[in-house]
Amino acid sequence: MNYELNKISLKSAAEQLNVSVVSIHNWIKDGSLKTIDGSLTQECLDDFKRDFLNKNKLSSRANKQYKDIHNHKQLTEDIRLKINSELSGGEISDGYEASLSESYKNKEGIYYTPQYIVEDMMRDITDVEGKTFLDPCCGSGNFIIEAIKKGFAPENVYGFDTDENAVAITKKRIKELCGYESDNIFCGDFLSHQVTKSPSHQVGMHRMCPMQIFRFSDSQLFKFDYIFTNPPWGKKINKRDRDKYSDLFNSGNSNDTSSLFYFASLKMLKDDGMLGFLLPDAFFNITSFEDARKLLLNHKIKRLIDYGKPFKGLMTKAMAFVATNGKSLKSKAERDMTHRMCLNFNNRISCEIYNVKKHLRSQGSFFDIPKHILNFHIDERESELIRKLFSKPYVTLKDNASWALGIITGNNNRLCQKENREGFVPIFRGKDIFKDKIAEPTLFIDANLEGCRQVADIDCYKAKEKIVYRFICNNIVCHCDTEQRYILNSANLFILNDGFPLSHNQVADLLNSETMNWLFRCVFNTHKILRSDLELLPIWHEYFERYESFSEESLKEYLGIIDNIELENLKI
Repeated sequence: MNYELNKISLKSAAEQLNVSVVSIHNWIKDGSLKTIDGSLTQECLDDFKRDFLNKNKLSSRANKQYKDIHNHKQLTEDIRLKINSELSGGEISDGYEASLSESYKNKEGIYYTPQYIVEDMMRDITDVEGKTFLDPCCGSGNFIIEAIKKGFAPENVYGFDTDENAVAITKKRIKELCGYESDNIFCGDFLSHQVTKSPSHQVGMHRMCPMQIFRFSDSQLFKFDYIFTNPPWGKKINKRDRDKYSDLFNSGNSNDTSSLFYFASLKMLKDDGMLGFLLPDAFFNITSFEDARKLLLNHKIKRLIDYGKPFKGLMTKAMAFVATNGKSLKSKAERDMTHRMCLNFNNRISCEIYNVKKHLRSQGSFFDIPKHILNFHIDERESELIRKLFSKPYVTLKDNASWALGIITGNNNRLCQKENREGFVPIFRGKDIFKDKIAEPTLFIDANLEGCRQVADIDCYKAKEKIVYRFICNNIVCHCDTEQRYILNSANLFILNDGFPLSHNQVADLLNSETMNWLFRCVFNTHKILRSDLELLPIWHEYFERYESFSEESLKEYLGIIDNIELENLKI
């Protein structure tokens, strides 16, 4: 048969099934949707609909994003009518936010800031007379309105946003609040425009030039006394623009939109100006934001705040920093140098869990934390203990082990069987791994691993010794496997290099220890056990030179913390 005439595109298939193109692509990858000679045909799609789709209810769960849409053109027309109505700007703002689909907010990284967070972040602002204020991602104007309420002259309050509806709402709210028709709220991308003094600049009168490309070397660059914002979180931008902004802002490896706005805003902040950012918790602990954290630590941080999960439907925590601009280390090379260059080493930071607790901690205490993680949930005593644990001689797993992911089948229900049969082998999940054992097998898979989406080198699974560990977990749970077990992607593994000073069993004992898990939770505070985190943990190899066998008590004795009365209640 000539299949050429029956070929169909992924888009056409998606339209027929009322799902996204991504769903079609994923079904092909995991083998659910068959192709002929690598091509999708109408016959393949019909077979899939008849034999597989309805039985497995894939259409109802694979296409949530596609169905979760709104008509933005119609919504814009509605907003224009409401702007000229008797509805208040606040009412329009609430209605507009509620009308935005979750998929749109996720794509654009839009999460409007609750009023209580705005007020709390800006509570330290007192000196406002003659001062300028900017929100580079103003949305419907919550930070803008709060700034005017705090006494900023409305002509000195500026904002940017790419959403014309949000800009219109913000202007209406300003007019309602103080009668001022602002020309300082611009519809445009803050990352792509600059604020300058106009040629006709007069004292006390500033104008924006929003259509010019940022040139931060420009001596005419207009700067602000205060910049507070909730930038887009993980907004999707193309690689070319991301690379351009990275070079322009000197952002190093921190190229998420939230950190790009941070780097851009620092360029616009006056000496001794104040900066406040609401950010996803990843900014404070994930490797890709390390360069951003290094730069922040070389400014004077006033507050670090954890607001929990304020955004409906979003599991990510929202956290904030408030800092003042001082002498900083501008280049990446400078940021990589010793913390002794930081003038704010002894600055005391207010570390807060909103409405729960707060404590003070020295800014310098964060410099000794791996990856400059801002683990402000722990207090000064705990940070001192962490410093002590890292002061003992240690090696790390970085460059000293081979790592591999568990097997990704693409469809465990189809490829994994609950009963063993000829040609099949046991396969284990993360929840099957315990510190002292691996549970009896309850799943089996074809030994050839045919149809699996991703498989590491088979030699990794068949190694004489390897350490397997749970991937989704708050604590490190690992086991030294000597039975060449296969594992699914809810677990991962590593194999120590030849010449490593400890055995697999010894490393597993250290990683499973209460002390190490306390350290892991304090530093990384995550529900995933990442290779990049494990590679930074201290492996106290000299401990086993002093003690032949492992025990928690002897480890604490070696580390010098067993008799420390001050630290008795830290629950390590």
